Formats: sequence, structure tokens, C-alpha cells
Amino acid sequence: MTTIGADLLLAASLLVALLAATVQLSSAFVRRLAERAAPRRRLTALHDGAAAHWRVRVAMYTVLVASGVHAATQAWHADHRERQRLADAQLADMAGAQRMLSQRLARLSTLAAHASPDEPDYRDTLRAGLHDARERAEDLSRRVDELAADLGPDGAPLQVAAEQWHATRTRLWRRIAELLEAGPDLAPAVEKALHADAELALDAAQALVDAVRAAADSRHQEQVDRAKVWAAFTVLLMVTVAIVMAEPAARAVRRQYRRLATQSLALERLALVSELTSNLVIVTDETRRITWVNDAFARLTGHAPDEARGQEPVALLRGQRAASADTGAAETAAARLLRALEAGHGVRVTLAAQRRDGGELWLDLDVQPLHGQTGERAGFVMVGTDITERRRALADQRIAAIAFDAGDAVVITDARQVILKVNPAFTRITGYSEAEAVGQVTGRLLRSGRHDEAFYRGLWAVLQRDRHWQGEIWNRRKNGELYPEWLSITAVLDEDGQVANYVAVFADITQKKQADETIHQLAFYDPLTELPNRRLMRDRLGQALAHAARERRPLAVLFIDLDHFKALNDTRGHDVGDRLLQEVAHRLRACVRAADTVARLGGDEFVVILPDLSASPERAAAEAEMVAEKIRAALAQPYPVDEQGWHCTPSIGIALLAGEAADAEADELLKRADTAMYEAKRCGRNTIRFFDPATHAAMAERVALEADLRAALEREEFRLVYQVQVDVNGSAMGAEALLRWHHPRRGVVPPADFIPLAEDTDLIVPIGQWVLVSACRQLRRWAWSDAARELTLAVNVSARQFRQPDFVDRVRDALASTGADPSRLCLELTESVVLDDLVDTAAKMGALRDLGVSLSIDDFGTGQSSLAYLGRLPLDQLKIDRSFVANMLGRRTEAVIVQAIIGMARSLGLEVLAEGVETLEQRDALRAWGCGAAQGWLFGRPLPIEEFERRHAAGAGHAVAPPEPAATPPTPA
Repeated sequence: MTTIGADLLLAASLLVALLAATVQLSSAFVRRLAERAAPRRRLTALHDGAAAHWRVRVAMYTVLVASGVHAATQAWHADHRERQRLADAQLADMAGAQRMLSQRLARLSTLAAHASPDEPDYRDTLRAGLHDARERAEDLSRRVDELAADLGPDGAPLQVAAEQWHATRTRLWRRIAELLEAGPDLAPAVEKALHADAELALDAAQALVDAVRAAADSRHQEQVDRAKVWAAFTVLLMVTVAIVMAEPAARAVRRQYRRLATQSLALERLALVSELTSNLVIVTDETRRITWVNDAFARLTGHAPDEARGQEPVALLRGQRAASADTGAAETAAARLLRALEAGHGVRVTLAAQRRDGGELWLDLDVQPLHGQTGERAGFVMVGTDITERRRALADQRIAAIAFDAGDAVVITDARQVILKVNPAFTRITGYSEAEAVGQVTGRLLRSGRHDEAFYRGLWAVLQRDRHWQGEIWNRRKNGELYPEWLSITAVLDEDGQVANYVAVFADITQKKQADETIHQLAFYDPLTELPNRRLMRDRLGQALAHAARERRPLAVLFIDLDHFKALNDTRGHDVGDRLLQEVAHRLRACVRAADTVARLGGDEFVVILPDLSASPERAAAEAEMVAEKIRAALAQPYPVDEQGWHCTPSIGIALLAGEAADAEADELLKRADTAMYEAKRCGRNTIRFFDPATHAAMAERVALEADLRAALEREEFRLVYQVQVDVNGSAMGAEALLRWHHPRRGVVPPADFIPLAEDTDLIVPIGQWVLVSACRQLRRWAWSDAARELTLAVNVSARQFRQPDFVDRVRDALASTGADPSRLCLELTESVVLDDLVDTAAKMGALRDLGVSLSIDDFGTGQSSLAYLGRLPLDQLKIDRSFVANMLGRRTEAVIVQAIIGMARSLGLEVLAEGVETLEQRDALRAWGCGAAQGWLFGRPLPIEEFERRHAAGAGHAVAPPEPAATPPTPA
């Protein structure tokens, strides 16, 4: 049992040690695999601490199991040793009992050998004792053999003692048996031998007792030694377990505790930083919903933490920007962020966000994923830096960089004016490179020498006082050239309020000054003649008036207009006209004093201002007339403008101010001179006229009439009246539309008063178009009337209206817009219109004929009549002027002319209409000479449309009674 127990203890200890080592190695292997397989964690101490705690528990349980096994083994071993000790003591007692039995048997044998007959029978007792000794001896022998077998080689002495004891007790027992068998006579001899054997048996029994005790002591010592060995092994095993598992686990726990303490402190600091940092921090769950934000988030975005929780961070940060169709870098960054969140990896973007109040917010957003213990995605952490101001600063820097490299030169100096930096424009303007300029003093490098020290002292005094100075200054380029510049100097102060730098910005204004001079020249001088223009003339006239009022000296203004200058431009070209104007300016300057002013108002109009005339008005007028005559004579000389030359005369008007000079105005004086000039033109040109108040009144009336005429169309003051046109039988064949002006204050203005004015001011073009459109509308209305549908309507066309490039288009538009029948429209042109530009006239008249419009020559015979143009132009009618009709019965010449016109027209296949027929005699004569149509007061005065239509309907087509047939044509007187 002892060997088996030791083996069991050893096996159990080895099993526990093997189990502990296996657990330790497996834990380390599993931990390494987990570290390789699991993603990188930022807080590894928590995971490592859990593993260490698990290893500590394994080690603790292993030690507890080993300790339990060891305690059970030790208890079992102690019990086994106690049983062995009791067995060995019992065996020793049995061996001692055998010695005592041997002594007893020896005494009983002695007693039995010497017993008398009357003494008790000791033989039976001896025989019973011998039987008992045998039984005990057998038990003792068996147990001694077992003990010897257990001891193995160490049980040899015990075996020898047992054999000696067995031999001696056997002889003793045999002697006792012999004694019991022998008779009294043999008893003494047997007794003697029995005593000898008894002594040997006693000695052998004592030796057996000693051997048993020695064997028991030896086995006990062996068990003690083995217990010591196993105790030492157990201690070694526990130490080994402690070294292999408990101590590393304890060290790991201590290490992890320290790391946890460090990381706990770090976490506390991190939490403090996240709350105190100016960067916003967002933590989301695995569904990308916000679970936590710091205070900076609310401060930057305006969203409260409770409002942010559960929201998607991108949608919350982008706000309205997320709903808009943004494009560009901001949208790309948002798309990158969304893709990164969906993919579960980190990203850093510049996000265009929006505050809760709609304000702009730019974030430098760093997004990193969070993972759980097993590596699954647990959410995201986002850290955003507000870079709105930085972006604005960068934008300002870019603008500043662009401005620094812009066209203006920039110089940065220190407080001692030593150049620190210049831009490329500085080099371009001054010629000095940056390397040449840096380190130089600006005043020494660029000073031109044109300014004295007082100028620079004033500059620096203003700069020191106001920290800024700007103005015009002259500097010197590297090549020595002086140039003007516009300089602006600004002082830059440090935190102590002291000047740290100066920033100078300047631009070369050479071209600007040249441009200013050019602008001044263009603004105040005529570029062609280099004479003062209207603006400068008015300024000098104002000065002259002020001087005349102050000195009480007369002043004269000459208004000069060249006669027939337009003809020169039209026939020789504008370049020739320009050369003539230049020569006129030269001659005018030669005719006046240096103090006088010669100005060109525009076109062919010039003004001469003559100040400081004689104090006497009569003498002053004579002086002005003398200068004007000198000018007239000079300008009337031929002009060598080309090979042919040109002769041109002036019309000069003079306005003289004498006593009333103090109350005169420049505009009034010019108007007077202009009025006098027009009077000179009316008097035949190439003449001189002084201002006349009556003429001025007429001009004022003309100006007022022109103003009213310009507003007449808008006020719808024009009316059309219609004068009937009849054939030879007196039947109405049409009418002529005549223009009338019904002024609200002037009443009916005669055409002779406003038509020439409209021609002169080009107002005849819009007025003529109104007449044309109104006539077409009337034709359209007549087309729906049975009585008037066959009537034609004649409209007068002015020369200016006909010369418009789009005249044919305007006629076409008028017909199209009103729906009038073109064949019922007749346009009346004067001979001057036809002959002005025959080619253009023929083209336009052909286009009008293509439209279906009839064409008539009005007032035929009063102009430059020519059979050549009559044959070339597509005419339909000739109208004999009323002047011929009025005198044809009283003067033979007019009668011949009328007959010639009628005959010529009939020869050319043209209709003839006589104007101004007022008597029956005139009608009859025209009818007799073959005139097919007539118009005049005999047939009807010009009437409003209502009266005209009423009379036409009442007369059934006859304007007057048909004439009686004449036997012979009337003979003119």
C-alpha cells in the first residue's frame, strides 16, 4: 500500500503540473491568435486585463486542486503510516508474547517434570499452552513473512531472525512434546535438554522481537524519508506552479492594473479634453446614429446634445446644404464621407457644414471606426475642427497674394525704411530687381530730387500723426528716368503701438497724366481744329462776361456758319471737308487778337469772343463789325483743299453787349448771335448781321412752335382732311389727304407754318408715317362702303421721308397692318425729290409700283422739269401746279405751259390732274385741253372725313353738276 500510494501521489502531481502547463501554453497561444486576428485597439489594457484575470483564475484553481490532492494524499499517507505503526507494534507484541509463552512453557515443563502425584497436573496446562503457542506462532510467522516481503531486501535480517526463532521454537516444542510423552524417569534428562532449548528459544524470540522492532523502525524511517522527499517535491511542485502560472499571472495583473490605472487617468484626461477642447466630438453607434457629443459640438453647430442624439451626423451637419443640389468640392467631400461611413473605414474630409441658424461652417472632419471585442463594427468617432475662419483667412491671403502681385508696386520696409520685400510690379516700374532693392533705404534708392526737404518733412509729419499718407510724388527709375507715381504709405504697428513696418503701394501714373492731358484736350478742345470746344468756349464766355460786368466794357460774340458746307462734304467727301475746317480755324486765329477766343461749336459753326472793346457802344460795334468783315474776307478766299479747290463764304451774326452786360447770360448772348447768323443767311449768305430784337422774337416763336410740334403726335393733335378729286365729268374719283394741326392754344395752325419747320427738324418723318398709316386705315374703311370703295386716296410724301432707307418697308408695313388695297393708294412726290438722286428714286419707285401703289409728281412744272426723268421713272400721274391753273386764262404763257404739260403727259401715257380749280371757266378750259381730272375749291374744300363721306354719299358720285359740252376750247387772254 505504501508504494501504491506514493505512485498515486506522483501521478496526481504530474497530472496537475501537466494540466497547468497545458492551460498556460494554450492561453498564450490563443491570446497570440486573438491578437493577430483581432483589429488594432486603442484601449488594449481592458482586453489584456480580462485575459490576465482569466489566467489568474486558472492558476488559482490549479493550485487549489493541487493543494487538495496533496492534502488528501498526505492524510491517506499519515493514516497508512499509523496503521503500519500499530501493525508493527502488534507484531512486536506478538513476538514478545511468543517469548513469554516460551518462558511459560519452560516453567510448566519444569513443573511437570518435577510434579508430585498429589500436585496439580501441569501436563494438561502445558499441553494447552503448547497448543496456544503453536496457533500464535503460526499467526506471527505469517505476519513476519508479510513484513519481510514488504521490506524487500531490507527484510533479510528479519527473515533470518524469524527462521532462527522458528527453528528454536520447533525444537522447544518438540522437547516439550517429548517431555509430555516421557515418563517420570526420563523427565530429568529431558528437562535438562528442554531448558537448553528453552534458552535458545527465548534468545531466538528475543532476537525476533528485536528484529521486528528494527524492521518497524527501518520501515518507519523509510516512510519518514519518503515523506520528506515528497514534501520537498510538493514544495518544488508548488513553487513551479507558482513560477509557471501564479507569478506571471500576478505580475500580469499588477502590470494590467498599472496600465488600467494609467489608461483610466488617460481616459479621465481624454474626457476632460473632449469637454474642454474647441473641436467638436461625435460618437455614433453601428447604425451611424449619434449617441454622444461634447459641449464644443453645441457651441459650434448650435444644436443641443439632446437634439443631436439619434440623428445622422452628415444630415445634421449639412443642414439645408444636404437638400440642395450642391456641386464641386463640398459635394465631393460629403459623398466621400458617406461612402467611408457605409464602408466602415476612416476618412478625413473638409466638410461644408451649416449652423443651426443657417450660418456657414467649414469643418476639418476626421472620422475613425470603433470596433467591439470580437472585431465587429461598433460605431464611429468623429473629431471636427472649425476651419471657417481659417478658410476665410486663406481666401484673404490668396486675395492679398494676388493683390501683392497685382499691377501696383508694393514695398515693405522696417521702421528705418530699409526695404524687406518688394513685388514684381516694383521691378517692372522702377527697374530694380528684388535682390538690388532689399536692404536699401527707399529714400536713397528712388528719390528724384524734384521735391525739396520741406515736402518730405511734411510727408513724414502726416505719416507720424495719421499713420497714413498718400499723394502724388516724383521718383527716379534705375535708368535715371523720372516718373510720377501715386504713392500710399501705411504704418504697421506692433503690439506695443510702435511702428514695426511701413507698407508703400504706388502706381506709375505717367500714362494716366498723359491720358488726363489727352482727356483735358478732348474735353475742352476740338480734336480736328484744336480750337476750344463748346464747353471751354462757354467757360471763357462766362469769364469774359464777368470781366465785362466788372470793368463795364462792351463784349461782342460772333457766330459764324459756313455757307453750303454740306455740299462740299457730299461732293468731295468728309476728309476734304475736314481739311477745309482746319484751314478755316487757321484763318480765324489769324484774324483775332491773342486775348480773343475762337471756338468751334461743331460741324461748320464757329464762335469768336471779342472782350475789352471800346467803352463807347458805337465804337465797340464798329470794332466788332470790322473784325467780322476781316473774318468774312479771309474766309471767302479760295481753299486749296484738293486739286480743284473750293470757294466758301461765311454768314456771320454779331451779338453786342454794352450797358446791360452786368445782367447778361452766356446762353442768351449765344442765342442772339445765332439769331443774327440765321438772319444773315436769310439775307443771301456771305454777309454780316447784328442781332435784331424782332428777328429774335421770330426765332423764339419758331422755337416754341417746334416744341409744340414735337408734342403734337403724342397729344394726337393732328387731323386729316380730305379734298375731293374729280374726273372730266365731275364724278368723284378720289381724294387727297391733307394734314391739319389743331393746337389747344394756337387753334388750327396753317400747314405753311409748321410743314417747313417739320422738314427742318426731321419731325416730318414720324408725322409723314402717321399720315400714311391713317390714310391706309381710311382706305380699309372705304373698302367696306359701297359708295366709297372705288375712291383712291393721295398722300403727299416729303423729301426727307422718301429719302429714308426703309421708306419702302414702312409703306409695305402700313399696307399690311391696315389691310388697305395698294391700288387705291397714290403717293405724291415733288420734282425736287425725284431729281435729288435719280438712281435711288427709280429703285424705290419701282419697289412701290411692285407693291401696287400709284405714283404722282406733285406741283409739276415748278421745278426742274425734265422729259428724261419722266421717261425713266414709273410714274402714273402728273399734277399741274395751282399757280399755272390760276393764271392760265389771263396769261398766255401759263396757258401754253398747261397745254404743253397735258400734251406731254398724254404722249407719255400719264394721267393729268390740275390743282387749284376754282371756277367753271378753268374747269371747262382744262376739259377742252384734254385734262382728265381736277381738284380745287370748285369741287370741294378740304373736309373732315365725316363731312366728306356725307357729301360724297349725297352727291351720288358728283362733286358738281356735269359741265356742258364746249363747242371750242376757250382762248386765253
